Amino acid sequence: MIWEKFITDPTFTVVETTHYPTESIPFPAVAICDTKMVYGPSTKNITKLLQLRGFETGHINEFYRSLTEIKQKGYVVKSNIKKIHNILENLGYTYNNLIYMLKKPCEKLIEECLWRSKSYDCSQIFRSVFTFLGYCCQFDLSYFRSLAGENINYAAGTDLTEALDIVLNTEKFDNNGINTLGSILMFIFDEQNNITLIDSAITVTTATYFDVTIDISVMDSSTDVKALSLHNRRCFLKTDTDFKANSFRSCMMKRVMKKIVELCQCLPFNIKSKELNVEEFPSCKWSHLTCIFENLENMKGNFHEVVSGDKCYQDCDYVQYETQVEYLKQERAFSENRMLSSRVTLHFKDNSCMKYRREVLYTWDQMLANLGGIFGLCLGGSIISIVEIIWFFTDILYTCFANFRKGKVSPKSREVENRIFVLSRKNYAANKTAKKDHISGKFKFVH
Repeated sequence: MIWEKFITDPTFTVVETTHYPTESIPFPAVAICDTKMVYGPSTKNITKLLQLRGFETGHINEFYRSLTEIKQKGYVVKSNIKKIHNILENLGYTYNNLIYMLKKPCEKLIEECLWRSKSYDCSQIFRSVFTFLGYCCQFDLSYFRSLAGENINYAAGTDLTEALDIVLNTEKFDNNGINTLGSILMFIFDEQNNITLIDSAITVTTATYFDVTIDISVMDSSTDVKALSLHNRRCFLKTDTDFKANSFRSCMMKRVMKKIVELCQCLPFNIKSKELNVEEFPSCKWSHLTCIFENLENMKGNFHEVVSGDKCYQDCDYVQYETQVEYLKQERAFSENRMLSSRVTLHFKDNSCMKYRREVLYTWDQMLANLGGIFGLCLGGSIISIVEIIWFFTDILYTCFANFRKGKVSPKSREVENRIFVLSRKNYAANKTAKKDHISGKFKFVH
């Protein structure tokens, strides 16, 4: 059992400390994603282009709605919508280009940004990133630090005055200039990763105030663990390039995208074939989107079954962020001129957190000592005893072989398969007197 454990699962996890300071832990990335793909004021150029080609207002409105409705399961694309998309693709307006042109700008989606109670331009804090959900506005410390400089305290605290405080505009503006109430999806994750299917979203609705506390746990691996092979340590290092993934989430997402490529025969979301280690396929067009989003929706229900045959591991060193959301009353958050805006504050739950450490179960010298101890306890022997037993049987075999080579052994007849030898001292006395040299009294084989 010890040897099997040493071979199959040679690591274990222990609690290193329950009071690891959170001030040394980077604040997680925060992504704000609009649930509607089209922002009305951004549609002017495309609307004018379609009107010049003779499309009616009703068909143009259906076209804009299709950019959002295509993600819904069971959506059926109408012929006039296909025609519009084909025309735009021939003009160079791919699906990715369209959603970038028609998205709601981050400065409109996020009205106010505060970091540790100090107001900043939201363009210094949030940037536009492309995800499988479309374009989202993402906050991460690396981008913030690159624009704001080093003279800022980037350590988040536990109080509201030490939090990331943002005000969101959840209203929807369609291409006809009509405003409606809506919602926004918010994701919190490690900035080393991207948004994946297994990330849970916080839905922010109009005129609400959410206080999000972030609970943290840290995992660290020893140098002995990192020295093991990937199969034995079962965690990713930055040097593990075979999987082209550096975390469990990114690995799982790449496996899902690989399934999508196999099913839809195209490369979705600007992914390159080298990233997935698949054969060359063209980039996905509008005609492929129903296949992509239907399969993504199906995979959400049985996500682990889809990737069950693949080996995806967690990072050897990582930070786990867990969120708890508290809804606060509106009057505590807004003035009268912002009754339709939503406010979100994000901060750490505590000044300290749990830190775990992954260690090897046995090193080679410990494994040898354990085997020797069990052998001595059960059989009264040791590793030296095993060496002595091997030496003893080796010596016996060598002695027998040497005596066999010195002895006079001859068959009575080569035609007889079964040779019979008789042990005798018949001529021992005669041979002893005939020879000058001393002959030991050993038995000889004679026929």
